[in-house]
Amino acid sequence: MATFALIAVGVLALFVAVLFGALVELFRDMRQMRDALGILDRPLNVDLGQVAGTRPSSHGLPGELDAQHSAIVLFLSERCETCRALAAALTWPLPNGLWVVIEARDAASAARFAEMYGFADERITIDVEGAIAISMGLNTSPVGFRVEHGVLTSATTVPSSRYLMSILPELVRLRGAG
Repeated sequence: MATFALIAVGVLALFVAVLFGALVELFRDMRQMRDALGILDRPLNVDLGQVAGTRPSSHGLPGELDAQHSAIVLFLSERCETCRALAAALTWPLPNGLWVVIEARDAASAARFAEMYGFADERITIDVEGAIAISMGLNTSPVGFRVEHGVLTSATTVPSSRYLMSILPELVRLRGAG
């Protein structure tokens, strides 16, 4: 009887090991599929060059950004599928600290893009023919520029809405004194 129990435990241990191996393989397959589909969050840092430390308004962005303690300026192109996915995932009103620039070929395509995703916020800027992007030397999208104390400090590609939400500035409020 003891040998039967020992054999049963051995078979059960082998079965658990096979199931664990199958689970590991399943997670590897899912990662490969996400990688092939391009939906992994792999942000890349963007070199700001001469734009670093400059005021946003000096590039055609809204002057209110010059007074922001912390903000993200998200550049979206109406020709970019990732940008469309990000636009569809945005909530209205926009989260605090987020400003959006829509780069479009012309005013009509910008209006279609804005209407399609319900963009109606004072923190939305339309960049017809990419004038702002050209001023900043930007030639890719989606990109998020960090504004700290009224100057551009860093930039990163924004591969997903999950990553965008993770880089948004969060305001921490202090308790009332006394």
